[in-house]
Amino acid sequence: MASPTQPAANAGIQDLASRIYVELVGRAFLRADNTAVIKPDPGELAKLSLQLAETFRKVEKAVHAAAGPQNVGYNVELADMAKWDK
Repeated sequence: MASPTQPAANAGIQDLASRIYVELVGRAFLRADNTAVIKPDPGELAKLSLQLAETFRKVEKAVHAAAGPQNVGYNVELADMAKWDK
């Protein structure tokens, strides 16, 4: 069995980057004199897509962490838990 070239954790980033790339190429596509022309370099669009996907996932994690439950200063000691058994 061959090992995967990309770690499983990056699968979501790769998928998002490919979707971004398709969108960017679609927007950069020009048709002039019955020929297709992509104005920006496709390699640069691919690099930009990966950077945008990585940045999006970092911000998404930060937003989800901030929206989660917050510790508001409760301090539970071992003696407190021992009282629960009584």
